[in-house]
Amino acid sequence: MRNDIVDYILMKPPNNPFVLNTYHGKKYFCDREDDLDKLQNHIDNERNVVLYAWRRLGKSALIQRFFEELEDTGKYETLYVDFLATHTIEDAVRTITTVIYDKYGKTKTGFSAAMQKLLSMMGATISFDPYSGAPELSLGLRQPGTEEHSLDVLGEFLRERKKKIVITIDEFQQVAHYEQDNAEAIFRSWTQKFPDIRFIFSGSHRTMMVEMFADNSRPFYQSAQLMSLLPIPLEKYIPFIQGHFKAKGKTISNEQIEMIYTWARGQTYTIQLVCNYLYAQYTQVKDEHIQKIYQDILEQQQGIFANFSKMLTRTQWNVFKAIAKEEPLYNPLSKDFIQKHRLGAASTVNTALKSLQKSELVVVDDGAYLVHEVLLARWMAKL
Repeated sequence: MRNDIVDYILMKPPNNPFVLNTYHGKKYFCDREDDLDKLQNHIDNERNVVLYAWRRLGKSALIQRFFEELEDTGKYETLYVDFLATHTIEDAVRTITTVIYDKYGKTKTGFSAAMQKLLSMMGATISFDPYSGAPELSLGLRQPGTEEHSLDVLGEFLRERKKKIVITIDEFQQVAHYEQDNAEAIFRSWTQKFPDIRFIFSGSHRTMMVEMFADNSRPFYQSAQLMSLLPIPLEKYIPFIQGHFKAKGKTISNEQIEMIYTWARGQTYTIQLVCNYLYAQYTQVKDEHIQKIYQDILEQQQGIFANFSKMLTRTQWNVFKAIAKEEPLYNPLSKDFIQKHRLGAASTVNTALKSLQKSELVVVDDGAYLVHEVLLARWMAKL
């Protein structure tokens, strides 16, 4: 994802309107109007936000869409920081600094004086990859407490901007895994020092994100408003999908869209993926076309999905597979379920289930136990 969210404007229109990997503008973005209104209300009223969701529900695209609206007002500047590849506070500081450099470091005449001053105060230097030209940040020798100082310097730089600053830190749950035991406390202290900066903490590990902000023993307890992202309603998807098909003289029925929506469990990415294939291959969609696309998609993923049986213990794999076959499953420890799938003792099943839930391979949604990854669930259900 580009650090400057509004660079989507420079993108060429996609050949296929059902985009999969990035945000291409409002025309290719389905609904989320209520979620956009909620985010706007939080930011306008100076509340930090925790945005959490099951995987592949379009969380990052929503943030891009929201940042587009914020930037269009002329009142805000937005920064998107991704912590997914970070393992230490130093990694996090380097990532934040690189994003700030990408946003503010370049001027028409070269390197901005403000950025030079910022890096000097941090004891950092910027070099450039001789092949790609990409900036490479060096933080130099680090002493205990240096990261806190660097964060303070970054915060002061942002606070001095004329416009209001909104920062999204995606995959924020990574902080809980950092080598430093006090990493959460350091970031909590940072956000408290700069109350004028708004933060959106986002993460795809839903359980961990909630624990970080709802557990009264954790530094971020009740420091931001929890906002759960739910599937886009079917009634919003029908006109969106049909509109794009119709624009190219193609047809797909309400019933067929509902079929896809149910199979995808309302998951944004999977709906987009199926529609992407259908749009590319057919003018008048038939039910058998949809079934063929399902099969094609699952066959493409087979090499990846087959590895799960090697990664899990035999009992975990058997329980995992049984949950996929029974979807939705409400009582995984019931005698009928265990006997039907020959899973052994209830205590053994319970141990395997807890392990699958801890890694979020299995999630509980409205009381139903589900394989988190929809395509994996559909593939296992056929085994």
